[in-house]
Amino acid sequence: FFGHNNPGSMELANSVETFKIGVEKLTKEFRTILQTNGKTVPVKLMMDMASGSGDEEVTVEHYPARIQETLSKIANWLVNKAGNTEFLALYYQSRSTLLARSMTMLREAVRHGGGVNVQTKKSATAKDTPQRRQPGIFRREATQRPRRMSLREKTPTSSGAGRGAPAPIEESVEGTYAFVTSCSVFYQMLVSERSLMQTILPSYHHKTCFQQLMATPLDLFIAEGENLNNAVKRVLLRNDYQAVLSGLKILQHLQQQRPQYQALMKGLQHDPAGRVSSLTSIFESTCHKSLVEFCDYVKNDPDKASNMPKDGTVHEITSSTVSFMQQCMDLQDVIGTLLLPHDAAARASNTGHPAKRALGTYFNKVLSVLTQNLETKANSYENPALQTVFRLNNFHFIHKSLTRSNEVLRILEEETPDIEDNYNDMIGRERKKYQKVWSKALNYLLEASQGHKETLSKSDREAIKERFKGFNTELDDIFRIQRAYAIPDERLRESVREDNIELIVPFYRKFLEGYGSVPFTKNPSKYIRHQVPDVERILRSFFDASA
Repeated sequence: FFGHNNPGSMELANSVETFKIGVEKLTKEFRTILQTNGKTVPVKLMMDMASGSGDEEVTVEHYPARIQETLSKIANWLVNKAGNTEFLALYYQSRSTLLARSMTMLREAVRHGGGVNVQTKKSATAKDTPQRRQPGIFRREATQRPRRMSLREKTPTSSGAGRGAPAPIEESVEGTYAFVTSCSVFYQMLVSERSLMQTILPSYHHKTCFQQLMATPLDLFIAEGENLNNAVKRVLLRNDYQAVLSGLKILQHLQQQRPQYQALMKGLQHDPAGRVSSLTSIFESTCHKSLVEFCDYVKNDPDKASNMPKDGTVHEITSSTVSFMQQCMDLQDVIGTLLLPHDAAARASNTGHPAKRALGTYFNKVLSVLTQNLETKANSYENPALQTVFRLNNFHFIHKSLTRSNEVLRILEEETPDIEDNYNDMIGRERKKYQKVWSKALNYLLEASQGHKETLSKSDREAIKERFKGFNTELDDIFRIQRAYAIPDERLRESVREDNIELIVPFYRKFLEGYGSVPFTKNPSKYIRHQVPDVERILRSFFDASA
C-alpha cells in the first residue's frame, strides 16, 4: 500500500524495519529451537539399526512432533513471506554436527566393546539388546615364534575342533567392526535426516540442504574407510594375512550398501555417491592384491629350516592356510566376485556359478603351492622317515579338514572334482614310502628256515647270530628315533602302527619259529631278546615320546 501511494513515507520505513526485525526474531527463534531440542541419536538405537533385519524399521524421533511443526511453520513463512533463506545454513549446520557426533559416538561404542556383528543380521527393534561380537581366534603377532602342533596339543584334527565351521573372523585391524557397523547405520541415519528435512523445509531447498547436511559426516566416513584401508596394508606388511579377512568384511558391506547410497544421493552435486564407489574400489584393489600375495606367501613361506618341527608334526603354514580357507567361506560371494574378472576360464565356464568357479580355482592354487612348499620343507629333514612322517601328517591334516568342511570341499570340486581322491592317493603313497624304513630290518627276517641241518657249522651259527643281532639293533634304533616323532591324529597314528605290525610281525613270527629252537648259541636270551608279543608291543608304542 505505502509502496504505491507514498513510497517515501515514515510509515513504510517503520513497516520495513518492523518486518526486518520480525524476520531476525524468527530466524533466531529457529536457531534456538534447533539448539535447544537437537540431540544426538542414542547409541542403543543405532545398534538396533545395525542389527535389525529390516523387517521392522527402527525409527528415530529427532524432535517431538510439535517442535517439527513449529520449525516447519517458521521455515515456510521465512521462505514464502520473507524470501529469506539464511536459516537454511542454521539447519544443515546443526543437523550435520549432530549427525557427525552421533556416528562418532557409535564408532567409539563399538570399539570399546559394544559392537554388533552385522554379518549375521538379527531381527531387531528398538527394544532389542545388541549382541556383543565374539572374540577372534586366528592371530599371530609378528614378533612371536610360530607355534607347532604336537601330539600333546589339541589340534583341529585330533580334538574335533573346527569341524566344518569356519572360525570367527578376528578384528586384526582395529576399527573394522566399528566401520562395518557404521556403514549400515550411516545410510539409515541419512535416510532419517532426509525424512526429517522433508517435514521441515520447503521442497525446492531439499537437494541443496541435504547436500550440505551430509558433507562433513560423509567426509569423516570416507576418511575412516581410507584410514582402515591403509591399516590393512600395514598389517599385511607383517605377513599377518588375517587382515585380508578384515578388508574383505569391509568390502562386503560396502558392496552391499553401494546401491542404496547411489539411490539416496542421486541427483546431488559433486557426485557424493561416487565417493562411496571410489572407496569400494580402493578396498577391491587392496583385497585382490592381498589374496594374490597370500598365495605367494604360502608358496614361499620364509620360515627357516631350523624352525621346522622336530617331530614332523603339522606345520603352522598348513593349519593357518586351511583355517584361512575355512574363514573365507563366510565371504565366498565377495571373494568370488573379486577374483572373477581375473579368471577367464571361470568367466567362460558353463557351470552357472562362475564366481564359485573362480574361488575354486584360487583355493586349488593355494593348496597346490602349499603342497610344493611342504615338499620343500620335508626335504630339509635329513632322515627320510621323518620327511615321510611330515608329509603324511600335513597331507592328512589337509584332507581331513576338507572332508570336515564340506563347503570348502564343494568349492574346490568346482575346479577339481577328484580333489579328495587326489589327497587320498598322496596319503597312500606316503604310507608306502614310510614302510621303506623297515627294509634293512626285513632283510634279516626274510630267509626263515625251511629246515635245518642236524649239525650247524660255525659259520651257520654266526649267520643266525647276525640275523638276530641285526634285527634287534634295527628295531631298537628305529623305535628310539621314531617314538619321538608325532602323528597328532589318533586314527592316522593307530593306522600307521597297524601297518608296521602287519608288515613286521608275520615275518618275525616265521623267523622265530624257524630259528628260535635251533641250538646256534649257548646263551639264547642274548640274541632272542623279543618274543612276538614283545615286538607287537614295541610297534604299538611308536610316535609316543612317553613310551
